[in-house]
Amino acid sequence: MQPSEKRLLLILCAALFLALNLLGLRFLMLSRKRLDGGIASANAAISEDRSLIEAGKALRPAVDWIKEHPMPRLAPDDASAGLLREERDAAEAAGLKVTEENLSSPGETAYGRTAGVSVKLSGPFPGVVKFLFRIQSPGAWRMVEKLALRSDSQPPNVLADIEIRQYFQTPAPAPSTP
Repeated sequence: MQPSEKRLLLILCAALFLALNLLGLRFLMLSRKRLDGGIASANAAISEDRSLIEAGKALRPAVDWIKEHPMPRLAPDDASAGLLREERDAAEAAGLKVTEENLSSPGETAYGRTAGVSVKLSGPFPGVVKFLFRIQSPGAWRMVEKLALRSDSQPPNVLADIEIRQYFQTPAPAPSTP
């Protein structure tokens, strides 16, 4: 081989060696990028799972409370009648006058069935506060859904427009005997 041919062969081999090294480096960089993406998604999944575990731990007292205070099992008519009776008793105990009340038909929610009553009361403001404290009983699964207060024409009385919800479950049907 001539010296110029040897030099050309050497340059060609060096160029081929450089090209193969660059291809190997590119493959290595792409593999590393995919690995970094996989690590990032795994870290995101771990942090999401960790947050769900922490939320579950934070909700444990609520779950325990629900187990200790189960939702009442009532027939829809019994739930409506009980809510109406409790509303009237609370209003009387607080010294309030019931000016209007309307029962709403039982409904379905994600948490259970509900019975509702819309009531308009008049009386002193401290009486309304007592009424609200008595009627909103978490253990009885009742809540005030709407509250509107206005001044009455005879101060210091107020007019209260309140909607109350009672959550309940329907009793399980009794097994039939043949």
